[in-house]
Amino acid sequence: AADCGCAVLDRPEPVDRYSPSAAQDRFVHTRHRTCRFPTCGQRVGWADADHVVPHAGGGATDCANLCCLCRSHHRLKTFARGWRFTMSPDGVLTVTTPSGITRTTRPPGLRPPPPAPDPPPGDLEPSRIASDDDPPPY
Repeated sequence: AADCGCAVLDRPEPVDRYSPSAAQDRFVHTRHRTCRFPTCGQRVGWADADHVVPHAGGGATDCANLCCLCRSHHRLKTFARGWRFTMSPDGVLTVTTPSGITRTTRPPGLRPPPPAPDPPPGDLEPSRIASDDDPPPY
């Protein structure tokens, strides 16, 4: 398939190098839109595509391991001790501070999973079933 520069629809394949491919870069910047560090919001035009699991530590150059961080937060993640970053394949990023505080961010438009449905109602107890002999409530 030719690279048409069309809208990003599918996650590009991983590459065997440090630098993301142009398709990966477009995908990651389109998915994230801003720095993903909690409460930052710097636009992706000023953000780096960061390996969540560092490339030097075996992290793949794969969209499931790339997120946008502004230069300040990229440096914090890379050089400050005690910070922990993890990301799920759908781009949900979890940041844990050295003191153990955890914050999770989702790509714009990705909603949190819905709550579990309520269990189906069981058989009602006979005492809770209205009798046909009861007068109407009005």
